[in-house]
Amino acid sequence: MHEPLERLFLREKPVLAILAVGELEPAYAALVAKRIDSTFPHTISIISQLEAQGLIKSRPQGRIRYLELTDRGKRVAKVLRELSDLLQRPDAQWRRLEKIKQIAASENGPGAALRLGPLRRDISKLNGQGDEELSLAAEELDMVIAEAVGRSTDH
Repeated sequence: MHEPLERLFLREKPVLAILAVGELEPAYAALVAKRIDSTFPHTISIISQLEAQGLIKSRPQGRIRYLELTDRGKRVAKVLRELSDLLQRPDAQWRRLEKIKQIAASENGPGAALRLGPLRRDISKLNGQGDEELSLAAEELDMVIAEAVGRSTDH
């Protein structure tokens, strides 16, 4: 009995496994298990499911069964990598914005304008990422920093 692919790829280890098979050269079960931090039996089970779905193929060579992605597996791995990058990227951008906010809050006194000015360049990079909520937060912070820079240059 095969489980639907949607259910398979809503779990972490199968996603990591197919990505590992695509990235490792050569790929074999023990190496994939180590890469995805999984037990060997669990990894073998995942590999069997991926193979049954036509996403990977194996070829025995001596005692080792080498793994490679099929054409369909390569397309699935590419989309999963893009999805993973897409899901992780906003978090990193929000963390960067928060760090800039902390730096800006700690800057005052002589020379603050020189230290705060470059932060506006970092904010403009965050502003063009296609995340509307992130852009609004970045614009608000940019206005706060612009005011602080203006105040410190007025003295």
